[in-house]
Amino acid sequence: MKQKITAAKFVKTEPLFLRSFNLAKSNPSKTGLMILFDALFLISIFALNRLVQYISPFLIGSFVAPTLATGILFIIFSLIYYLTALFAYSFFKYSLLDSVKSLFENTDFSFKRLAQFYSLNIIIAGIFFAVMLAANLILSGIQPAYVPYIFIILAIPYLLFLYVIVNISHSLFYQGASIKESVKKGFAVTFTKMRIYRETVLVMIILALFLWLLFLGSGYLVRFIGSKNYNLYLNLYSYFKQASIIAFDLVLYAAILVNRISFYDAARESK
Repeated sequence: MKQKITAAKFVKTEPLFLRSFNLAKSNPSKTGLMILFDALFLISIFALNRLVQYISPFLIGSFVAPTLATGILFIIFSLIYYLTALFAYSFFKYSLLDSVKSLFENTDFSFKRLAQFYSLNIIIAGIFFAVMLAANLILSGIQPAYVPYIFIILAIPYLLFLYVIVNISHSLFYQGASIKESVKKGFAVTFTKMRIYRETVLVMIILALFLWLLFLGSGYLVRFIGSKNYNLYLNLYSYFKQASIIAFDLVLYAAILVNRISFYDAARESK
């Protein structure tokens, strides 16, 4: 009995990201399903973009000169595109959340709340779109020379808070919260209970800094090796660029994958 209590205490005090990583590693079939849903989402977006590329010339070619009607049709077409892409995201994320939930408890999968989940994402997207418009108004009143710096200062916390709010809200919703509760508590947890999820954000920041230093050092090494041979430098740089993009994408995706489990666990803790 003592050994079981000690083990339970060890698991509870284990760092959140490490605990989530161990859960993902010890459940390869469920982790594989998460990866599959992400892959299917990317394929659906690729197919949607190809469809848009095919349809666009016919829509544009049907109007000789820009008019109010063409502007309205463009807005409608853009709205349909974004709502379709958001539905694809909602569908696969909803399916993925079942795999995450099954790591903690038995699940009985159903699409009965998918429409509400889609509505939740529309609301969150609308809120952050309004924030973007407000930020754009702020940037429009600043001297052009300072705009890039102000943009970076605003964009970094914006993206971090968006990332946290989306994941916390989704996790709360899939744990049974209503749309209103998910949005309200998602914002509340993000801005008042940072200790719950700060480790997940710190992991992202540390990984980004590590990759930046790694790529910076590798870049200097490539420049040093190819400094006396321009053709060698071009070839090495080409391979280095491709390898850097692949490595960055894989590491970033792995962190996002594990963090989904961490956010779900954090949302359970916030209740």
